[in-house]
Amino acid sequence: MECNTGDTFTDGKVNYAMTSMHVPDPVMSFSIKPKSKEMGMKFSKGINRFLREDPTFRMRVDDETGETVISGMGELHLQVYCERLKREYGVELDVGPPTVNYRETISKKAKFEYLHKK
Repeated sequence: MECNTGDTFTDGKVNYAMTSMHVPDPVMSFSIKPKSKEMGMKFSKGINRFLREDPTFRMRVDDETGETVISGMGELHLQVYCERLKREYGVELDVGPPTVNYRETISKKAKFEYLHKK
């Protein structure tokens, strides 16, 4: 049966509306990608399953860098999901910190004088 965390099941005769649970914002992020392109389908299947199971686990693709970034409640939380991808789906991962795009650049010449004294 396909279901998500927070789904409510009834017999169909009763209309219940449950209050939604509070989901805290993620505090840590990792950049992940499968080591080979052949593992892409298994990778996305596993990530989609984890997203349905755990509302504190988040995934996004950074528009500027093209990286897949997962976010969660801490380093151990994210390491558990990386290990589950490896164990349950057979996906080897490259894991690291997300890269940051630097938006500042040199725009014009500037004159300066400096005397280095040892």
